Amino acid sequence: MKKASSILKELTMVFVLIGLLIVFAVLCKVVAGRNFLSLANLLNILGQNANLLIIGVGITFIMLGGGMDLSTGFLVATVGITMAMLNGSGLGFLPTILIGIALAVALSALNGAVYAWLKVFPFIITLATQYILNGCAFLLTGGVSKTFRELSGGFKVLGGSNVLKFLTKLGVNLNGVSLKSGVLVAVVMVALGSFILNKTHFGRNVYALGSNPEAVALSGVSVPKMRIAVFALAGFFFGVSQVVNIGYIGAVNNSMGVGTEFTVMAGCMLGGVKMGGGGGKMSNMVVGVLIIGVLNSGMNFLNMNQYWQYVALGIVLLAAIILDTLQAESVQKRAKLVAGQDPALADTSSQKKEA
Repeated sequence: MKKASSILKELTMVFVLIGLLIVFAVLCKVVAGRNFLSLANLLNILGQNANLLIIGVGITFIMLGGGMDLSTGFLVATVGITMAMLNGSGLGFLPTILIGIALAVALSALNGAVYAWLKVFPFIITLATQYILNGCAFLLTGGVSKTFRELSGGFKVLGGSNVLKFLTKLGVNLNGVSLKSGVLVAVVMVALGSFILNKTHFGRNVYALGSNPEAVALSGVSVPKMRIAVFALAGFFFGVSQVVNIGYIGAVNNSMGVGTEFTVMAGCMLGGVKMGGGGGKMSNMVVGVLIIGVLNSGMNFLNMNQYWQYVALGIVLLAAIILDTLQAESVQKRAKLVAGQDPALADTSSQKKEA
């Protein structure tokens, strides 16, 4: 049985999410005269963030495995443009999305391969591929920004159709309530990611890879191959996310998806997924991403200046980093206590050794 304190700690960000909903409900009613907690708006928030939740599944695997990926947004933009061009040239919907997802897997696996080969933290590696992919997204369209709107209806079916529409045929008045199909895809992807993490040997190895890669090697698992596999799996979710995003928006351009990696990483850290591995769950990511989604929606409801929104999101990102650092320090102190060391004395001795 878990102690009440540990349960409360796990639910801290859930309380933060609920608190944000209440705060914006009051502010939006008083300041803007709008109902923030209407069912239509809550479902709209889920629809807007469905693709981010799917990207979050992939980012969670990478973070739990001890890595990070700054190129995600440019990867999904390149994949989106590729799918739009293939589909526009007459290729069917199913072959288009299969090629798109396969491309996302290949590009992400390439990041993992370079990471495994160079054996350095993937910050610089993915920063480099970020530039490469940004260039590729525009080179595909002749060096100019281009928007594709004439796309197969299959995209809308997977990302932008209203799954409650059948209720209108039964005489139910929905009053603007719409549940986008992308939300259902996101639920399936989160469930799949959670299953892989919690119910498979691969998932256990992902946790071990982030916390103790030496132990993974000693258990007979190839660390380089494991790193590549983690990035490749993340690429699958990145590809699916762009299919959903295209369906939700109904179009795609060279920059669609750029910047999502920072939003999702901030959400992961807010929820409790530790940067560099060592702990976290898929549910942590979901809560963290939804916190940012609610924050964005609330500020839009209040008609806040866009630049103030940037300030607020920056503060949230900084809070996520601080929270991640404090959690890491707490884990280290508990580990020292378990080992029979006084954390303060251990820190002092380590500082002397460094000097």
